[in-house]
Amino acid sequence: MDDLGCLKPFVERAAAAAGFTAKEARQLRLAVEEAVVNVVCYAHATAITLMANAADGRLALTIDDDSCPFDPTGATPTDLAVAADERPPGGLGIVLMRQLTNALSYERREGHNILRIEKQHREA
Repeated sequence: MDDLGCLKPFVERAAAAAGFTAKEARQLRLAVEEAVVNVVCYAHATAITLMANAADGRLALTIDDDSCPFDPTGATPTDLAVAADERPPGGLGIVLMRQLTNALSYERREGHNILRIEKQHREA
């Protein structure tokens, strides 16, 4: 958790290089932070690699971790129509990630979770 401070400048640099607005960069950063915090706090990853790839107005951030298998793209969405005190805990982070990005994809490869978070620049 001590290294989470490096996420903000990494995402901001990648977003700026891709021509994203400050608002778009902030949305992407929040989605990435949510994913990484979950991997660290709940899945107990010991190694996480974050990669960025920008092309054609789209920025993809890939999170590679060595924790137990978990596919956030296959998780049942939290029903926000149900009152908070009546629904099971958890799941709001995945809702947030879906709302702030254009695409999420997941695969399990060689003992690693590979989560790809994509955002399209609004002017592209």
